[in-house]
Amino acid sequence: MPTVQVRKFSDIGPVIKAVREGRAVRQEDLAEQLAFSRDYLIDLEKGKGSLYLTRLFRTLNELGITVTLRYPSSDGEASDGDA
Repeated sequence: MPTVQVRKFSDIGPVIKAVREGRAVRQEDLAEQLAFSRDYLIDLEKGKGSLYLTRLFRTLNELGITVTLRYPSSDGEASDGDA
């Protein structure tokens, strides 16, 4: 499975988009399943965070806390390399 170290909220958006597209899920469908607007999902995928998310990541970085995302590759196979 690919992994990516997250240093700021905007690092998460491309992962959300890649996994969604890898599963051939439309933005409209995912947003509906999650009960929020497509515009909000678009903002997530573009890495647009809120004040609270920005503060969260500033706090994590200040304390030396790292966040790593592990996600399925687009072909569904596990991968040993980092993304």
